[in-house]
Amino acid sequence: MPSKLLTLALGLALGFWAAPAQADELAAIKLAQPDMSAAGLTVIQALSARKSDRTFADRELSLRHLSEALWAAGGINRPDGHRTAPTANNRQAIEIFAITKAGTYHYDPLSHELRPLTPGDHRAAAGSQGYVATAPLNIIYAADLGKYKGDNAEKKAVAGMDLGHFSENVYLYCASAGLNVVTRISIDPKVLGPLLKLDADLVPLMGQTVGYPQ
Repeated sequence: MPSKLLTLALGLALGFWAAPAQADELAAIKLAQPDMSAAGLTVIQALSARKSDRTFADRELSLRHLSEALWAAGGINRPDGHRTAPTANNRQAIEIFAITKAGTYHYDPLSHELRPLTPGDHRAAAGSQGYVATAPLNIIYAADLGKYKGDNAEKKAVAGMDLGHFSENVYLYCASAGLNVVTRISIDPKVLGPLLKLDADLVPLMGQTVGYPQ
């Protein structure tokens, strides 16, 4: 068996999603479908447990937790293509990106997978706080302001409302799954733009750091 296939097979057998063997070979990650039958907290219990945490264990997220956190943020939850988080006038203007130890990715809700963008460990670029450089997942939310109406201030205000829905979904999921999470606006669009390969209409507005408790 070729070494690359052997590495993948061992990773799958151990239940991990693994980084590619070479830094310049960043592959797409096919995410697992959320387990709708798994027992968990009620919404009231998740709200009671919801909190911000800024300490994270130095270990990768399982494929299940990675998949479900991104699906909670803005995945497809109905056959008609609508998503877990509402958006103003259903404009679907929020794009989700993931920064991990392996590289940067764009979350595609239709195929429920992470599309590779930039290989390498760029977690330190996800924000100014020290913990973002070692946490296993930094979610970056970018808004396509061209999809909103009004002037720039009005567009950002509506985008902020949409971002609140996305980030709160992740908060409640993390409370239910026993993960630590914190939302941040300490991001640098000039740094993130090239890493996430953003076009002029996409503006990164918020980050969210996710990982296991220490």
